[in-house]
Amino acid sequence: MNPVTDQSELIADLQTLNDISRTLNQFADVQSALNTSLARLIDLMGVETGWIFVVDPAATDRWGGRGFRLAAHHNLPPAMSVTNPDAWDKGCDCQKLCQAGALVDAYNEVRCSRLSGVTGDRHGLAVHATTPLRAGGRALGILNVAAPDWASFTPRSLSLLTNVGNQMGIALERARLFDALQEQRIHEQAALLDLSQQLLSRRDLDDLMAFIVEEVRRQLAADACAVLLTGPDPDYLHFRAAAGWLGDPVGGDYLVPADDSTGSGQVMRTQQALLIEDLQAQDPPLWTSEWLEREGFRAAAMVPLVADGQSIGALIIDSRRPRRLTELEVRFLRLMANQAALAIETARFHREELQRERFDEELAVARKIQMSMLPAELPRLPGWEFAAHFEAAHHIGGDFYDMFTLPGEPGRWGIVIADVSDKGIPAALFMALSRTTIRNLALRGRAPAEVLSWANRYIQEDSQSDMFLSAFYAELTLDTGQLVYANAGHNPPLLWRQAEGTFSRLTLTSPLLGVLEEINVAVRTVTLLPGDALILFTDGITEAIDVDFEEFGDERLESAIRLLAVEQPLPSADDVRTTIADEVRRFSGSMVQYDDMTLLIVKRLEAIYDQQ
Repeated sequence: MNPVTDQSELIADLQTLNDISRTLNQFADVQSALNTSLARLIDLMGVETGWIFVVDPAATDRWGGRGFRLAAHHNLPPAMSVTNPDAWDKGCDCQKLCQAGALVDAYNEVRCSRLSGVTGDRHGLAVHATTPLRAGGRALGILNVAAPDWASFTPRSLSLLTNVGNQMGIALERARLFDALQEQRIHEQAALLDLSQQLLSRRDLDDLMAFIVEEVRRQLAADACAVLLTGPDPDYLHFRAAAGWLGDPVGGDYLVPADDSTGSGQVMRTQQALLIEDLQAQDPPLWTSEWLEREGFRAAAMVPLVADGQSIGALIIDSRRPRRLTELEVRFLRLMANQAALAIETARFHREELQRERFDEELAVARKIQMSMLPAELPRLPGWEFAAHFEAAHHIGGDFYDMFTLPGEPGRWGIVIADVSDKGIPAALFMALSRTTIRNLALRGRAPAEVLSWANRYIQEDSQSDMFLSAFYAELTLDTGQLVYANAGHNPPLLWRQAEGTFSRLTLTSPLLGVLEEINVAVRTVTLLPGDALILFTDGITEAIDVDFEEFGDERLESAIRLLAVEQPLPSADDVRTTIADEVRRFSGSMVQYDDMTLLIVKRLEAIYDQQ
C-alpha cells in the first residue's frame, strides 16, 4: 500500500465526514439533512443506491413498513420507485431485525427482501449493508446502502457507513430531543445545539476536551467531570481533561485500570452507561485510590466515548452527594458523549496531521543544513581519483564527509567521514558542530590523534545533548600514498589491494566521540599503492535492509567490489561508488531506509603523482 495514497484518502474521508457532520448539525429540516448526507455517503463509498428508515410509532399503515417511515432515499432503481406498492407497501427483513433488537453489529449484511420481491429494472442490486441509527442505546432508524454483491463493500466503505450512521443517529436523537426540550427544558436544548457547533469549531484537542468537561459539568449541574482516554498502555486510562476536582488528575498523570474493577473500564467494555446513585452503597465496591478518596465523591454517571464502533475512553460526571440522574439527563449525557467522541477523534486526526506537517518541515530544514555541510565537489588531483555518494534517509540522520588541504607541506589532504547518533534537526545541528570542530582542529596543523581527542573534548563542552558520533579522520600524502589515520568508533573502511586482490580493514583506534570526557586515541599508518582503493562508508550502507529485514552486511559489500574487479580489472573511483550504491539499492528494493547512506572512495592511479 502507498502511504501517500492512504494519507490522501484519509484526509479526503475526514473532510467529507466533517461536511456530513456539519450538514446534519446545521439543517433545521432533518429529512433534508438525511437526503443530502446520504447522497454524500453513497458517493464516498463508491456505490449507487441507499435509503433510510426512521422509527415512527405513528406510522400505523403498511406503506414503508409499520412503525417505520421512509425518511430519505437516493438514486433508487425503477423497480424500487417510491410510488411502486410492490416495493414499499409492506415491511421487510431489516425492519424485523431492528424491531427484534437483532441489528447489534456496527454494520450488518442483509439480503434485501424488498429487492427480491419486485420485478423490473433493479440495476442488478441484491444485497445491502445495514447499520442501525442509534443514540443513547435506542434504535432510531435504519441506514441501508445497496449493491449487487458483498464484494462491493470494502473495509474502508463499511467504516465510513458506520461513522455516518453514528452521526445520523445523533442527528435524529437531537431532533427528537429538540421537540421534547421545547416543552420541558428549553435551555438544555439550546445548550445541546451550541455544544454541537462548539465541538465543530474547536480543532485543538486539549482545548476541545477542556471545553467538554466544563460544559457537561455546567449543563448537568455536576460537581465534577472528567474525560479519560486510552493511551500507550492498553491496561490503563489516562485523565485528559477534568473540571471541578479538588486535585489535578491531569497534571498528576493519574491512571485508572481499564478493566471491570473500575466504572470507566466497565462502560468501555459494555459500551453502556453506568449510573451509581451512592458509591458508598455500591456492592461490590469499585476500585479506588487515596487520591480518588480525597475527592469525596458519592455519586457518579459514566458513559463510553465510542468512535467508529470502538471505545476510546469514558466521560464521567461526579457528585459529592447521592444523586440519581433522570432518563432525560442520561440521554442528554450520552448524546453529548457521542458528539464528544466524534469530535475528539477528528481533533486527534487534525493533531496528527499537524504533527506530520511539522515533521516534514523539520526534515526539510535538517536536509538543508546537512547538504550545506557536504563538499560541493571533490578535488581533481593528478594520480588520484575521488568519488562520493550521499543518499538521505526518510528520517534525516547526521552523516557527513569532508576533504580539505592541510597546512604545511603541499600535497597533504585531510579526509573525514562521520555519523551522528540521532535524527532530524538536532542531528543536523550536531553534525554541523562536529564537522566544523574537526576541520578547524585539522587546519591548525594537529595530527589525527590530536584532532579526534580535542574534538571529543570540545563536543563534550559545547553540546547539551546526549548525542555522540563515530568519526574517521586521516591525513593523505599524495606523492607517497601514505595515510595516517585515527578511527573513533566508525565502521572500519575497506582498503582494496589491487595487486593482491585482498581487503584489509582500517580498524578502530579509539572510542566514539562525545561519550567519555577523555579518550586515548591511537594512530595507524598504511600506504595506498597504485591501483589500490580506499572505501569509506557509514552504517547506512551495511545496515540497509530488504523486505525481510535482512541487512546488506559487510560480506555483500566486499563481494560487490570483488566482482567489479573481476569484470573490470582497473575500475575507477566512480565505478566503485556506482557499483556499491547500485548493489545496495537492488538489495533493499522498495524498503524505506531510516539511515543515511554515505560513501567516499579514494583511488590511487597507476600514474605517478606530479607535484605540480
